[in-house]
Amino acid sequence: MVLYDLAGQPEYYTSHCACIEAISLSSPAIFLSMVDVSLSQNEITKQLYYWSTMISSVCSECPHPSEVIVVGTHADKVNKKGLRSRTNAIEDLAKAIFKKQHFRGFIVLDATARFSDNMKKFIDVLSESNDTVVQQCPVISTDCNILYAFLQQMVPSEQVVTISQLLSKLQADETNVLPTETSKMIPLLTILSDKGLILFIFNKHSPDESWIVLQKSVLLEKVAGVLFAPESFPEYRALASNIGLVPITLITECFPDLDTHMLVEFLSQLKLCHLVDSTLKIVDTSQTLFDLTRGSENGSCYSLFFPSLINVDKPDSFDAYNTKGSFGWLMRTKEEHQFFHNRFLHVLMLTLMNGCGGTETLCNPQLKSLNRQCIVWSTGICWNSNEGVTILVDVVEQFRYLYVAVSLPGPQYQELTVLQDVRKTFNQFCPSVDVEEFVIDPRQVRNLFNKGVMSSSLSCVEISTLKNAILNKISGARDLNGKSVVLAEWTNADADACLAKLIGIENDVIGPKLEDLMNEIGAVIHSKWRDVGVQLGIAPGVLDGIQRQNAEKPRSCQASFEQVFNEWKLQGSETTYTWTHIIGILRRPAIGENDLAETLATKFK
Repeated sequence: MVLYDLAGQPEYYTSHCACIEAISLSSPAIFLSMVDVSLSQNEITKQLYYWSTMISSVCSECPHPSEVIVVGTHADKVNKKGLRSRTNAIEDLAKAIFKKQHFRGFIVLDATARFSDNMKKFIDVLSESNDTVVQQCPVISTDCNILYAFLQQMVPSEQVVTISQLLSKLQADETNVLPTETSKMIPLLTILSDKGLILFIFNKHSPDESWIVLQKSVLLEKVAGVLFAPESFPEYRALASNIGLVPITLITECFPDLDTHMLVEFLSQLKLCHLVDSTLKIVDTSQTLFDLTRGSENGSCYSLFFPSLINVDKPDSFDAYNTKGSFGWLMRTKEEHQFFHNRFLHVLMLTLMNGCGGTETLCNPQLKSLNRQCIVWSTGICWNSNEGVTILVDVVEQFRYLYVAVSLPGPQYQELTVLQDVRKTFNQFCPSVDVEEFVIDPRQVRNLFNKGVMSSSLSCVEISTLKNAILNKISGARDLNGKSVVLAEWTNADADACLAKLIGIENDVIGPKLEDLMNEIGAVIHSKWRDVGVQLGIAPGVLDGIQRQNAEKPRSCQASFEQVFNEWKLQGSETTYTWTHIIGILRRPAIGENDLAETLATKFK
């Protein structure tokens, strides 16, 4: 059992989350959440929601719920009668808020009364929680157990060793039964890392020099204590620019006793930063380009981007961003006290940085036009290119609303995955937050950005409502204010496919492309063209005519399939000319192409 006393300063919140995530991969933790009972009920509610959201986020990978004990402090500031009623209210509130954890109870403690009934109750509850956690500890193989014990005894005072150092120690140990080859040691270290017992950082350039972090929390505490220290702390050093960039040279200078390459990989694996170079242009909201060679004698141009170190507000105006608004999308929390955690926002910014500006961009022709430049501020990020592509993500109104605005100059950009990145990151880091998704009238995105608050006049439609209206041809779909919505007025021609994809009905609204039908179906099962035509409901006389027309052609089956698909499109309605419909037909016994149907379902549904 290892105890962690987390600093209360907001600057450390993101590193706290990273630390707990790293140690809670397979074994649940016990959280003691301290609450000042003299505060207002509203403030206590906010605090409990904050810790519940944080705990759910950092323990999302753990297969067991965490143990939570809420401890009341400052009881001496509340009279006994008021304390009794407040205790019951806080207990009921905490029980409802920590519903996704194992809530053990609310206990008011007086530090001066060491032998009070409440202190005894607290110790008993803590002991029960400890027993539960021990029983749920991960089971690992004998070799992993031996290796873990050896690592703990090998260098108890050190924080990091390499595989070569470990193997050297094992070879010198006459009682050793563990493998001494790098290729056989890596799987054992990977298992220990996956269980959260260590952190194994693979060095792809030199596997023998891969790093083993024995005490992740100790190393993180040492590094985070400097990187994220508030200005009033003696540990504080002015390393980062106002947009969260720290030159690698300053990292080396600040931590001379640590391997810089290891430290960069360590911080990156914990999703605290992202390595960038001078080809990525990052500017603040005043359009000032940060010099990545700052502090470098040899012209090195690599820096680490830390979203949690951004110290600049978003711009006053939306005008600088050339976002005409092909479509807008909004996600909001359903409950007043729920919010998007800082850790989620910071990891999302790293994800967008990696997807739009990282090395992957060089291999992705649909993102190249972003020109590897972006503008960042404390609650958002905006990619903007000379070719008219703009992707803007921002969080507003006390972290309850997150919106995305995308402006696209043409259909070649319809495969942008920014919304998938947002949803995936949200699911991982905000599992306890209930949200609703909306499509925003893009003409109003500018007002949302400039005001930073949700206006009652904002025109937006809940996605399931809009989807139902489109698929079922319901005229007069209405927004939240009861105003009739005309979809065509909300998008331009190039954005229709993006909006359809956004609300999850892209292929059912637009319909399959003939080229895709021929490549995916016609070229694979060309001999079954007539059977498919029958199942599509095309009249036998029409099929006979198609057969006569193509009988003498070299590729008669493919030509017949193309006519079948064209006939299907002409005769079908917008609810039947869909990938869903053709995939269902392929599954029918008369066709019997289940494997092909599954492939298409994965690709097009």
